[in-house]
Amino acid sequence: MLFNSFEFAIFLPIVFFFYWLYFESTSGQSIGKRILNIKTTNLEGKIAKRKDIAIESFGKSFLLPFDVILGWIFTNERRQRIFGRLGNTIVIKIKTKQKDIQVDSANRKYIKD
Repeated sequence: MLFNSFEFAIFLPIVFFFYWLYFESTSGQSIGKRILNIKTTNLEGKIAKRKDIAIESFGKSFLLPFDVILGWIFTNERRQRIFGRLGNTIVIKIKTKQKDIQVDSANRKYIKD
């Protein structure tokens, strides 16, 4: 057998960490996020810094149950998980058709679906 269960439990989160780190720091989207038309950005809507993505990916890879539960308990208007807050990242929906709309940075809104 290639891995025993302990090695697999250590190896898999490391693989996922680097997977999310690469894809979300380059385009803001992993394969699953592309399918769902969502992406990870910084709070201004731009691609987040690699350091911020690393913080968010660490939470998803190694501490996801705690990150989600604490995120539900201490939620904010942006519906961020704990490591999303620590990394100043947010997951947003991508609209399929965008019109020429100019948005002032001070008038940015977070809409709950």
